[in-house]
Amino acid sequence: MSASTLVVYVLEADDRAGVMHAIAAVFAHRGLSMHSLLADTGRKPSRILVSFDGTERQQKLVQQVLTRLHHVQSVRVLRTDSPELRAIAVGRMCGPLPQLAEVIAQTQGDAVMLSGRYRDVEAAVSELESRGLIAEVARSLVAL
Repeated sequence: MSASTLVVYVLEADDRAGVMHAIAAVFAHRGLSMHSLLADTGRKPSRILVSFDGTERQQKLVQQVLTRLHHVQSVRVLRTDSPELRAIAVGRMCGPLPQLAEVIAQTQGDAVMLSGRYRDVEAAVSELESRGLIAEVARSLVAL
């Protein structure tokens, strides 16, 4: 059986009613779960990011179906190590912030914001969570 890996689909789509529903239905009808679904409707066409953990076969199938959706103009697939994929994580610090490699950390009171390459931010959050130094973490993706 093929191993699952996380990918991020970057869709350029029309800002129309039902587009997000149609994208979510692609996953739901196949019994697949999205990790995140983010939309930037302030740009034309809208940019929608969908992160998904699946086998190579599942990833190709989902990409093909997303490409065929009427209001989707393009689909790009980014791997988690892509330099175009950036992340932001915001959380509440539960202890002193250690030095973190490859991640920009900004603090204000007990709030912390981490930013950088997706994989680096995820590794930093995992390390801080395992040490009990961060809680209530919210994450966001950005594709350049």
